[in-house]
Amino acid sequence: MLSRFLQELHVLVGAEAKQKRYLVAVSGGADSMVAVTLFHEAGLNFAMAHCNFHLRGADSDRDMRFVQQTATRWQVPLFIREFDTLEIQKNSGKSVEMVARDLRYAWFSEILADFDHLVTAHHATDAAETMLLNLTRGTGFKGLCGIPPVNGKIIRPMLNFTAQEIRQYAENHHIEYVEDCTNHDEQIARNRIRHSVIPQLETLNPQFLQTNVRTRSLLQRQYAYFQKHIKSDIEKVLTENEGQYRVNLALLNANQDKELILYEILTRFGFAADVSETLSEDTVLQSGKQFFSDTHVLLVDRDDLIIQAQNVENGPVAEIASMEDLRHFFVVEEFEYQKDMIFEKNPDMLYVPKDKLTFPLRLRSWRQGDYFYPLGAKGRQKISDFFTDHKIDRFAKEKVRLLCAGDQIIWIIGWRSDERFKVQKDSTICYKLYKKDDLTQNN
Repeated sequence: MLSRFLQELHVLVGAEAKQKRYLVAVSGGADSMVAVTLFHEAGLNFAMAHCNFHLRGADSDRDMRFVQQTATRWQVPLFIREFDTLEIQKNSGKSVEMVARDLRYAWFSEILADFDHLVTAHHATDAAETMLLNLTRGTGFKGLCGIPPVNGKIIRPMLNFTAQEIRQYAENHHIEYVEDCTNHDEQIARNRIRHSVIPQLETLNPQFLQTNVRTRSLLQRQYAYFQKHIKSDIEKVLTENEGQYRVNLALLNANQDKELILYEILTRFGFAADVSETLSEDTVLQSGKQFFSDTHVLLVDRDDLIIQAQNVENGPVAEIASMEDLRHFFVVEEFEYQKDMIFEKNPDMLYVPKDKLTFPLRLRSWRQGDYFYPLGAKGRQKISDFFTDHKIDRFAKEKVRLLCAGDQIIWIIGWRSDERFKVQKDSTICYKLYKKDDLTQNN
């Protein structure tokens, strides 16, 4: 397996694979432990990264300790991040699995700067499950391609190995790993496909997983070819100017494949398939009608479909250079922290240690990509996800203002402050800030 693994690695990253620096995601399970062992045996330059989602009680901490022990034994750098996943998932409208995935990859992106590639241990069985899941939910060409072997800095050198091959290798080479009991819970759709659907397919074709590897490879090549050729049709109808995109309706309607072209354009901005179907089927589009994805808004104009980010910054940035400036926007009270002091739970108030409120500060609108560390929660969260969790509509979003120190967000005013700026036991002199009126009128 080691020689096959190195061949796969060379295919993915090129002939200089041994000169690259890798960050390997390690859960402690069989797949990731075999993957990281192969990196270790090959003498490659790598570090390990582990997420503790605190979803399985003591087992989650057991897995984290196991990964720590492995890193210590090999003397390999290890990054660890813990999340209060269930708290973050509340009212998000997303499954726990999806929230955990988003948290994991957001954190990976934070620590990838010093590495050439992020390695995940997804294998052939995972890829087959993904293809079947997408097929049951409804998908296009891209969804049938399953898990891509390369996605930006992410590489998956185990994709051509089956779960059975990996387990056998672990047994033959005495590679220790931990078992995740949730992997056998068939209430989870992916597990049901793994334990019930794929075995049935293997009764029809005992080599189903190997056949699926070849099928995915063919589909991925076909999809790449398709993308190359549809690109010219998209460029004929789509223009961009300062972040605003326009689809020329006359040119779009002149193309016999207008439905397909529109689908490919809109999926790039996160719009569901039914939006492109609705727009393609309507013979007379109602000017002024709007559609929304998680990140963008589409406006039907007389001659164009106009697409832009939902969170275009509203209003100028207010620079707060002094306490006098701060009092223009807030009522500010100074107090001395006392033991057992009770703080009022009011989203229109901010309690902050004096030494953490350093000028200059900024008062601004939120932007795509903004994140903070919600008070009382573990880990960071995108502000767009916070809005989703709290069902904040797009009109309310436009009025939200952030109090910032440099690039750090202190307070989503009227909603939640940041954990990094909270009053702690060693705080002495502190401030209490009250929001004044409508801040959108003040800056």
